Amino acid sequence: MSKPPPSSAQAPRPVADAVNLRAVTPPGVVPGRIWRSGTGAVMDAGTAGELTHRHGLRTVIDLRSRGERERAGGPAELLAHGVSWTRSPLTGYPRDIVHLPRPTPAHYVRYYHAILMESADGGVPALFAALADAADEPFLVCCHLGKDRTAVVVAALLALADVPDELIAEDYAASGTALGPLLDRFAHKWQAHGWTREDYRVHLSTPAVIMRTWLTELRRRHGGVRAALIRAGARPADLTALSAALTDPSRDPPDRP
Repeated sequence: MSKPPPSSAQAPRPVADAVNLRAVTPPGVVPGRIWRSGTGAVMDAGTAGELTHRHGLRTVIDLRSRGERERAGGPAELLAHGVSWTRSPLTGYPRDIVHLPRPTPAHYVRYYHAILMESADGGVPALFAALADAADEPFLVCCHLGKDRTAVVVAALLALADVPDELIAEDYAASGTALGPLLDRFAHKWQAHGWTREDYRVHLSTPAVIMRTWLTELRRRHGGVRAALIRAGARPADLTALSAALTDPSRDPPDRP
């Protein structure tokens, strides 16, 4: 039996060793239902216990490739607490779009469109089927930094729950706030690419304009997030199930034109 979701007052963000870990809490979404993080949800035992015992986390949806999982490992502490680990990689899209010392917001808009619309065949349908299976209880979406692939997926989930663009963009912008202080932790990355520390700061930033522009582009090119997901292969029934599972039944219905 599903546990009732904690109220927002009962769901503080735990202090964690995990990278970019937080609850996704815009108004209109069931409180405590969606979580996000980086590093494949690798975290310390105390944080794993907090998430599972206090917040009811039941599933990790891991967007990383097989190679990333083999290099960095899986969510061992969460698995020890009985959490299910669903590997739903998003791969195959062109990564060179942002493989520059200082990519612009326009580069990131193109990159996010590629993640959603140009991932390897079967990736998006399998992912959204897995999300639909998990969404009746608290779940966590993760990738390497919880910044790009996770941002695309979480934004799509929030859009399915009729969350306004501005609030989706606010959640997205929080990743830059979380990742900025960790800049020196990733020194090996910018050094491997021949970039500077300030170059890599751009890669960790998440200005809200990127997400707002991308959502507007999806609307212009495909008619919205749901239509884009269907074009990418997601089953309409899974998207309907996600909308029902994630939308807070106590909220007022959104205004319609």
